[in-house]
Amino acid sequence: MRALLAIVLLCGCANLRVVPLPPEAEKHRPKTEDGWELSLVRYRPVGPVTGRPVLLCHGISANERNMDLDEGHSMARWLASQGREAWTMSLRATGASDGPDASKGRNLPIRFDHYWQHDLPTAINHVRKVSGADAIDYAGHSMGGMIVYAYLSQGGQGLHAVATMGSPTRLDWGTGLEQLIRTFGPTLANENVMLPSQFGAALTAPLQATFDDGPFQRFFYNPQSTLPETWQRLVLYGTADTAGGAAKQLLSLVETSRFTSADGTRDFRADMAKITTPVIVVAAKLDRVAPTPAVKDGYRSLGGPKRWLLITRANGTLGEYGHMDLVIGERAPDEVFRPVLDFFNQHEQPPRKN
Repeated sequence: MRALLAIVLLCGCANLRVVPLPPEAEKHRPKTEDGWELSLVRYRPVGPVTGRPVLLCHGISANERNMDLDEGHSMARWLASQGREAWTMSLRATGASDGPDASKGRNLPIRFDHYWQHDLPTAINHVRKVSGADAIDYAGHSMGGMIVYAYLSQGGQGLHAVATMGSPTRLDWGTGLEQLIRTFGPTLANENVMLPSQFGAALTAPLQATFDDGPFQRFFYNPQSTLPETWQRLVLYGTADTAGGAAKQLLSLVETSRFTSADGTRDFRADMAKITTPVIVVAAKLDRVAPTPAVKDGYRSLGGPKRWLLITRANGTLGEYGHMDLVIGERAPDEVFRPVLDFFNQHEQPPRKN
């Protein structure tokens, strides 16, 4: 399969290539308590330090490059340019993080619970240790925001302020995925497999710019806010295989309307009322993956200081946003990253050194 993937990539469009990370990107590999090595990339702040380090986390079927695609589409590098140390992370079995390897005890299944119980605290502790900050800020896109909701709702520590972007706490309120999930989800969500979404994405990457305004593309982004070529690069190297166990656990948001742990004993939505960490919740008007009501459900569940931000022309943006436009849109630095950073700055206190 890898050989076939290489052939597909070589036969793709001449301009379709993986954009490597710049020389200033520092690579780190902390290990979780259950034996997985995670890929973290650090960007040091440019100029004077203006606040705490920020950790960025991607969504399902994605990796760290979602938040650091290239020079012009990178929340991480933009934050660094604003004086913030910025870190991206790849969850287990995505990007450059470890994949399953029975010889080293890294076995399937991989569940959503593994992300908030092991991967996120490992990344937070590593960033705090390296930077010397007592607490850090965090921005999660899609499932990356759901992970931090679960983490904080169960008493997770080390985060000073948080941003979630396109992160639903329900999937039974109008998402375009709902019927698809109900029909095919139980069959595809096998805990003991990794769904080959990276391979499928690579197969279609050369064609993505050709059908830049088709129903599939519009489901994930708005071509008026994100260039088709940018989406094409994201499909090529910002996609990862999907853990069947994580997909199966998230099916409960459709099947039961509950946002819970795999065993059902932890009700994340109910426990979000206990969160005291300041959170800005960002939604996009044209998001078909995480529609506004599904994202606002999480906002309403939060108990601490919070802000709601709907990205739409009615609120001053120059265009309407879909799901992925929040992180790779051409105007995202001004219309998404800036208000997120402003929120962090509003809650900023000088970070203490350990």
